Amino acid sequence: MRRRNILGLVAALVLTADRNPALASPDRTRHVVVLFPVAKNDPQFAENVHLLKDALHKYGWEEGKNLTLTFASVGSDPSQIETLLSEILTPEPDVIVSRSTAIALALRRRPQRTAVVFTLVSDPVGLGIVATMQRPGGNMTGFTVLDPSLGAKWVALLREIAPDLKRFAMLMHQASSPSSGALADAIKQASQALGLEAMLIPLHQRADLEPAFERLAALDHVGLLVAPGAFTLENRGLITSLAARRRIPALYPFRYFVTAGGLASYGSEETTGFQQAGDYVDRILRGAKPGDLPVQGPNRVSLILNAKTAADLGIVFTPALVAQADEIIE
Repeated sequence: MRRRNILGLVAALVLTADRNPALASPDRTRHVVVLFPVAKNDPQFAENVHLLKDALHKYGWEEGKNLTLTFASVGSDPSQIETLLSEILTPEPDVIVSRSTAIALALRRRPQRTAVVFTLVSDPVGLGIVATMQRPGGNMTGFTVLDPSLGAKWVALLREIAPDLKRFAMLMHQASSPSSGALADAIKQASQALGLEAMLIPLHQRADLEPAFERLAALDHVGLLVAPGAFTLENRGLITSLAARRRIPALYPFRYFVTAGGLASYGSEETTGFQQAGDYVDRILRGAKPGDLPVQGPNRVSLILNAKTAADLGIVFTPALVAQADEIIE
């Protein structure tokens, strides 16, 4: 059940000049390519497709009429992404929409200067994807997902959920989440400030997950924090099931981990990125330059709790925690 919305970490106003949908009638059909890190049979793929189509429809862009849409899965392996892009982006489209930091970085390395609207990217300035948030410059702009400083809030929340924790472990896949190092630093600092141990569990492939959870299960009073990224998104079902099987309380970055059985999540609402992307795609198709459109941060963050998973773990959410929650999945 939805409780309330929390104002985000970095709110930026979307330019709201009036645009007449009837003007979306170019002299030729426009082509937009949308790149995902997940397979086409993943529910997140279909949900994001639906959100983007609806957003474009609002501005008068109709698939098969004045717009061609190509949706493609490129995975989370940077080397694989590079290979697939040359095939998928031939011929060059008018605009590229991407989901994930790894895909945005691969697009940044291309010599072609096709307009790019990225979503769910962390620290685009620090990673060199754009020059600044307000004036991105170049051919890329878009929407960020999570500020690394949120790691301190994760530590505080998970300890509130499970007060007897003595240490925190962070699962991260550096290749698909290049900014996760900064998040790990924030988690380490927050843990040490509480006199608790912090440890990093690096992942390279899906086969690393079972041994990682075996290692965690051998520790007393350990809590798990899961970094965002294409790899953890792809493997969310296995990660949440291993956490439940090993009885490890875990906090995740997005709601879709909680709907997959995870205990709790705290982060931006991942669905809004594709809704907002439709606005920027429309502006670019009408002549705006990506480098003039500010990169926007999340406009709200949400705390989602899973009551069933908590009961299975023997965890009782306090009234104060319940009052903070935006949604409790029964």
